[in-house]
Amino acid sequence: MDIDSQTDTWADINTLRTPAYTEPSEDDVLALQEAIAEAADAMAWRISERARAHRAAGEEAPERVVLAGDYQLALLYSLRQAAAAVERRAAAAARTAGHQGAGYPQLGAAWGITRQSARAKWPHAVPSRAHLPQPPVPVQHAGGTAAVLHQPDTDDLWMFTALAADGSKRVSPAEYTSSAAAAHAARTFLADHTAL
Repeated sequence: MDIDSQTDTWADINTLRTPAYTEPSEDDVLALQEAIAEAADAMAWRISERARAHRAAGEEAPERVVLAGDYQLALLYSLRQAAAAVERRAAAAARTAGHQGAGYPQLGAAWGITRQSARAKWPHAVPSRAHLPQPPVPVQHAGGTAAVLHQPDTDDLWMFTALAADGSKRVSPAEYTSSAAAAHAARTFLADHTAL
């Protein structure tokens, strides 16, 4: 695979499609639910002490074993493990989708909950703006130019670099809490250093 096709492949993977999925048919949902139920039943059958006792005696456990309360406890345990696996898989899917551009509204819709509930359920699935670089903001004032830059590694702070009309240069520290504050400081610097 050449570099261009690899780039195209990654560009495609990193582009969130809308809609992300089609609603499954009732048969699809039932098939998934049946597969999960069968997996939990199979585990319960393997771990049930009642079923094991029959197998240890060289007998095939009768189907009525599933009616016993202790078997149902084994099934309940199996279903808890299945639920834990679903939760782990859901958290991983939410984190991957969030890092690929999905927001909490999309995560919530996929899970059937509100965006607020999705944020509470997976608080780190969607990176905060503080962890994503923002594009530079150009500033032109008093014959000079500046660029306001986001510094994601400094608690979401902003800075500016400027070249004034009189040739003065300035690189500010990352100390501004918004792009607007950094742009204001850049304009002030440019106004103080106009051409003679």
